[in-house]
Amino acid sequence: MAFPFRNILCPVDFDDNSLEALDTAANIVRQNDGTLFVIHIVPMIVPPAGMVGYVDLYKGQEETARGKLEEIARKRLAGIKYELLTPVGEPAGAILNAERKTRADLVVMATHGRRGFSRFLLGSVAELVLRESTCPVLTVRYTAPQKYLVGSWITRNPVTAAPEEKLSSVHNKMLEGGFRCVPILKDGVPVGIVTDRDIRNHIGYLEHTEAFKAMSEALITVTPSTTVRDAARLLRERKIGALPVVEDGKLIGVITTTDVLDALTAED
Repeated sequence: MAFPFRNILCPVDFDDNSLEALDTAANIVRQNDGTLFVIHIVPMIVPPAGMVGYVDLYKGQEETARGKLEEIARKRLAGIKYELLTPVGEPAGAILNAERKTRADLVVMATHGRRGFSRFLLGSVAELVLRESTCPVLTVRYTAPQKYLVGSWITRNPVTAAPEEKLSSVHNKMLEGGFRCVPILKDGVPVGIVTDRDIRNHIGYLEHTEAFKAMSEALITVTPSTTVRDAARLLRERKIGALPVVEDGKLIGVITTTDVLDALTAED
């Protein structure tokens, strides 16, 4: 490997973070008269032996991904040499395999800058590549405009409940405010959330059940600097209706599915 970097590999998952990384990689290629290898990995959700017709399933996904890559290339990669790759597999392993096959001098990829559970869920690919790559890895963090951040759309100072509070009291708060969930706080720190589904699951026992016994487990939180798209992705993947918004360990608000839809459909 020698500087300047000639063969550059850039993973893309079609969100703003990875497109920012792609622009960075393209600029390096233009400066060094190199080749850009753009890769999108089609995740292997069902193992080959687990589903009849899996080949057709993944073939369709590959074709869709290639179409998106070609459109992105027309808009962003004019005047440079590039190749588009759409392998099927586990993301980190596929990136490292492509690194070897393309003899990449440099990998340029997005890092989402998340913390906690969402960091584990969505940021671990970059970390695995950083650990295992045999060439330098440049990570690019995308900074979204303020209007695309959770902090611009949250409901501040939400109604909350204590862990020992009875579900009947929590339910009354939901009815009075028209809420579908209530964060559960202990010393100002969110420890869980009780949803209308949790209430339904305990009908007949609301007067005798404390909130901490019914609240949803594996609490997922976001920060004011989380992008609205990332919040939407978490709401969809976890099949929940709201996310507590935390800053410096303290609850400052919640963002709901309705808030996210308002943000994504707002006019510029």
